[in-house]
Amino acid sequence: MLAETRAVLVDALHNDAPISELFATESTYLNSRLARYYSVDGVTGDELRRIALPADSHRGGLLTQGAILKVTANGSTTSPIVRGAWVAERLLGCEIPPPPSGIPALEPDIRGATTIRQQLAKHRADTACASCHRLMDPVGFALEKFDPAGQWRKNYRITDSAGKRRDLPIDAADILADGSPFSGIDEFKNVVAGRPEQLARNLAGHMVSYGTGARLSFADRDAITEIAMTAAPQDYGMRSILNSVITHPIFLTK
Repeated sequence: MLAETRAVLVDALHNDAPISELFATESTYLNSRLARYYSVDGVTGDELRRIALPADSHRGGLLTQGAILKVTANGSTTSPIVRGAWVAERLLGCEIPPPPSGIPALEPDIRGATTIRQQLAKHRADTACASCHRLMDPVGFALEKFDPAGQWRKNYRITDSAGKRRDLPIDAADILADGSPFSGIDEFKNVVAGRPEQLARNLAGHMVSYGTGARLSFADRDAITEIAMTAAPQDYGMRSILNSVITHPIFLTK
């Protein structure tokens, strides 16, 4: 899984691929073992190579890679809050403030009677919580049809307090904070990919922070926007963004 993510990023850098292709693409890097795990037929051999994904696959892009999906789950359950906050902050550039003091944590449903969406409804209705949850929850819900191990699922398989197994439906549709609706992961990927400037600014900011070892401040935002706009004529290509970062004064002086 890690090799898939690295291969995709290396390919994007070498070919100056538009940053939008990191989120919505019809191919990825697989070998036979990972292809079986993703339920993609026709891939043989142990060598990782670029594979065109079938039309009915929900894979393609960082958001649907096992390495991303597993690191944002705890191994046994998924949380739209955890996944949503990680993706929103790390990949989309949204700032998620810490929860206000005095707000109780989400209580686990030991009866197995409600979905995570139903459990979160109370938090999302609370005005003290809503401003943050509207940023991260929709992102997390878009990924809910991937289980903690990164495999596709159609329902939640729940064992209730009586030991009885049952299926509960997964609703992966929602509306982003800016009002953009989506019906599931496929539409969500396209919505995200349609915001290349936002994605480029976020990537440039991470590159500057990583390369200089210094955290970005509010005063740096104009420089980050300049970096992103320099790469705009190349469709915000990955290598173009990197080149803009390392040649900008902020990288040389910060």
